[in-house]
Amino acid sequence: MNKFGLLGYAAAFAPRLFEVRRSTWIAAGVGFLVLLVLMLWAAVALVGALWGQARNLSDATPDVVRDATRAAVGQVEVIVPGVREKLGEIVPALKAEQPPRDVSGTDVGPVARYPGLARAFWHREWREITVRYEGAADYAAVLDHYVSGFAAQAYRQNVLSAAPDEERHEYIKDADRVGFILAKDPKGVVKVTIVTVLP
Repeated sequence: MNKFGLLGYAAAFAPRLFEVRRSTWIAAGVGFLVLLVLMLWAAVALVGALWGQARNLSDATPDVVRDATRAAVGQVEVIVPGVREKLGEIVPALKAEQPPRDVSGTDVGPVARYPGLARAFWHREWREITVRYEGAADYAAVLDHYVSGFAAQAYRQNVLSAAPDEERHEYIKDADRVGFILAKDPKGVVKVTIVTVLP
């Protein structure tokens, strides 16, 4: 198509544009604005999703690197004893984690605390005492410890709710009621909450 043919076609088409009704122009304009808004919304949603993925990756990266480094140091520790202490002086994150310290208070309930859990919370309101223990432990083993411990003390169990990462039980023996909550957070920390009322 040559230059004059294109100009001639445009000159023949231009008068027809003025014959289009006003309502058609308004509808076309509204449609264009809706399309523009949808494209803008899609762009913002895409940027938001990518930003969220980047933040999730950046949050997980230090844990992955720290765990990999600890595993490597553990392998070297087998060959060269004492390397963890020497590297711990240089890189504090490689120091062996200290077990958590118990907060003030006393242990309550008929079942002894699961080994390795620390008392992280203690609260008394009138006769009701709430104690929470936390630590790195096997969720199923902790649950079995308390369920069998209450059963050995002749407590009757009522399961109030159960999910893969949290269970709520109530244990009853005569007039004695004990609330029991077992939960596991995303980092794998097991939390046991015991609620009891003193006689």
